[in-house]
Amino acid sequence: MQERYLGDVHDYFKFLFLKFLSSNLKMKIGLNWYLVNPFDLGTNEIQKNDGEKRNYLFNSHLKMYDCVLIKEFEKLKKKKLRNIHSFTKHTHLKPYINFFDDFIDMNNRKQWLLKSLNHHKNEKIIFLDPDNGFIKEKNGKSSLKYILPEDCKLILDHKKIIIFCQFQSFRKNTYSHISEVLQNLENCGLKTSVPIIRNRTGPNTFFITINPKNVKVNFKKIFEEYTKKFPKVELLEIL
Repeated sequence: MQERYLGDVHDYFKFLFLKFLSSNLKMKIGLNWYLVNPFDLGTNEIQKNDGEKRNYLFNSHLKMYDCVLIKEFEKLKKKKLRNIHSFTKHTHLKPYINFFDDFIDMNNRKQWLLKSLNHHKNEKIIFLDPDNGFIKEKNGKSSLKYILPEDCKLILDHKKIIIFCQFQSFRKNTYSHISEVLQNLENCGLKTSVPIIRNRTGPNTFFITINPKNVKVNFKKIFEEYTKKFPKVELLEIL
């Protein structure tokens, strides 16, 4: 996650989901932004002009999903106003979400993650929000944009349920890409048994759940209710 993306369509669907999940489980959800400083990634990243998928703010149907959230995100149309620390301090989502918004540290990644786990010591579910999704092995600076297997294993060791955001590859269709991600997870000992949420947001994003051993939540019923409420999302049963 980078600050320039704050309030884009993917953020909108992320918070619709987390607010719904928190309300239905009657518990606060932990959110680790996996916040990246683009300067840590280099010149090419700094020069990108992405994060401007905000047409949903003018879509009368999508705006009705959550009018309060829309009002907050309408204030973020200008890039200079996108400040995550300010957003987490003032958003109406605070009763639903406990935000961890420290920048990820490439040289001290484990310590950064342990700090986030301490911050989320009271939350049972932690949502991870990287730029891209899961990757099976570390690869230099670009690893800042991904969740790594060792990240997941550390979180699971603390008996936390993981839900993470995966962006769809532009080079692969939905099912081949998600099947590949699931296979990579399984190869790393991180198999999921929970249906996947697909957000039809262009590019698609997916919410993938991993339970620690002996910790179970009946997500399927809640996820089914969520997809009924918001027609732009669906469940994928490809386990």
